[in-house]
Amino acid sequence: MRTISHVDMDCFFAAVEALDHPEYRGKPLVVGGPRGSTRAVVSTCSYEARRFGVRSAMPVSQAERLCPQAIFVTGNMRRYAEVSREIMEVLRGFTPLVQQVSIDEAFLDMTGCEQFHADSHAMGAHIKRAIRDASGLNASVGIAPNRFLAKLGSDMSKPDGLLVIRLEDVDSFLSPLPVGRLWGVGEKGREALGRYGIATVADLRSWPREWLVERYGRWGAEAYDLARGVDDSPVVPDEERKSYGSECTFDTDVCDASVLRTSIAQHSRRVGRRLRSDGRLARTVTIKVKFADFTQITRGHSLSEPFDSDDSIYHAACALLDGLNLAAPVRLIGVSVSGIHDSRQLCLFQQRPPEHSVGAHGASEAGQGSGKSIDHVLDGIAEEFGVKGVMRGRELEMEARQR
Repeated sequence: MRTISHVDMDCFFAAVEALDHPEYRGKPLVVGGPRGSTRAVVSTCSYEARRFGVRSAMPVSQAERLCPQAIFVTGNMRRYAEVSREIMEVLRGFTPLVQQVSIDEAFLDMTGCEQFHADSHAMGAHIKRAIRDASGLNASVGIAPNRFLAKLGSDMSKPDGLLVIRLEDVDSFLSPLPVGRLWGVGEKGREALGRYGIATVADLRSWPREWLVERYGRWGAEAYDLARGVDDSPVVPDEERKSYGSECTFDTDVCDASVLRTSIAQHSRRVGRRLRSDGRLARTVTIKVKFADFTQITRGHSLSEPFDSDDSIYHAACALLDGLNLAAPVRLIGVSVSGIHDSRQLCLFQQRPPEHSVGAHGASEAGQGSGKSIDHVLDGIAEEFGVKGVMRGRELEMEARQR
């Protein structure tokens, strides 16, 4: 039997802000956008803000109505990434089998490490204490025989909690939970199962595997196993990031292509900054567009040279947008990059980037010429003064609409 731990930092962005700004501590704090923003959404918020109904992914304008006394900050992703690296290094001191799944959470395969601790509770307490000593932050920890149960344990012990789920307790632990607690059972899944009177995990367990597979295919088989606490997925250490992306859902559906390009400019800047912050390069740009009727399409283009510049991402994404039929209003637009590389190989005597464009907007496929220096200048300004400290003109139309 395996011993898996899931570590999840509590309100991570808000906790880092409160760590760096003691005046924020104990007060409602919202990270995601400035007060008065009509388009920004909440990245995370403190527990003091949650008491007023503020939640992640909520529009900042709604959060302001629910909690007008809250402190609103844009956030500092570079600082959050720095603290995240410190925490992940602490976790690797417990086991080399650490799989970071987001900036503030990770799975640890602790199988074989039990002998170094009095019991599982002592193991979890040691992990929490080491994180607090290194970062000053609190984490919630779940320990169980597999990843699924360990994740449930950390979720259900927040904030600053520790929950150990033993194999003999799995049935009694899972049975009363809402079926939506199972991985992969979202809102539509709950509705589909609800038509058969399935609301809890216990309800789901009363139906045979064959029935679930017949109606829901692979998803039904996975739900059947998870309802019984079965999850064989391994902890995969040092999993390479395969893509970077940014997207937004508009408050009102958009028909104006210029507004879509302005949004693409903002997404390109966010993706480019994250690439450069991690020291990575990409080869492919992809856009995602969801229309008002919820139909969704994606289009991608691979450039001939790896890139990390905002211009390369922006121009390639706009060229892809130009190839779409935009007769219907757009509800969501996103930009992502993939084909991630760790290092660049440039010709020593290259005087200027190649002039091969990807479309009407004339993007250089190398994209690493004069644009590189301005990207790093803007990154530095954003780190010092926030992302709204300076921006390119192509982003201003969206900023004007947000005011």
